[in-house]
Amino acid sequence: LKDVEKRLFLGGDKVSINSAALKNPKLISDVAREFGSQCLVISIDVKKVDDQYRIFFNGGTESSNYSLREWIKIVYENGAGEILINSIDRDGSKKGYDINLLKIVTKFSRLPVIACGGVGKFSHFYEGFKKTNIDAAAAANIFHYSDQSVYLAKKFLYEKKINVRKPILLEI
Repeated sequence: LKDVEKRLFLGGDKVSINSAALKNPKLISDVAREFGSQCLVISIDVKKVDDQYRIFFNGGTESSNYSLREWIKIVYENGAGEILINSIDRDGSKKGYDINLLKIVTKFSRLPVIACGGVGKFSHFYEGFKKTNIDAAAAANIFHYSDQSVYLAKKFLYEKKINVRKPILLEI
């Protein structure tokens, strides 16, 4: 709780918790009760093993005993505000989101779902929004390892009529 408090005090609007929540699910309700559900995002790292989606933690090195559906229910019931679903299989691949995974998660999640893992071009964002019911999209490599910008990504989505704020290019 002190770690969460520190980040919020330093200006963060939200905190994301993954491994710590899996090791101690009570942490979810403790954070939600102390700081509010609106600031708590539970990050879920998922990998396909033997044709089933499994939850991993500790940087993808350990498998959880929870099923995906069971864990999302626990996260919701304990007061989290959002979930971020990261496909370990797609992360860094530039092949696009795992659309099947996102369809499954959005079908039974009562929380807003943020997609993560696999974006290599702007059309992958578009595909995530058009083919699934995700509430938000996240990515890193497309911004870190190419000449792309958040402004250009938003502009692309805005022009495709995806519900994003109108992009404004600010000059400094």
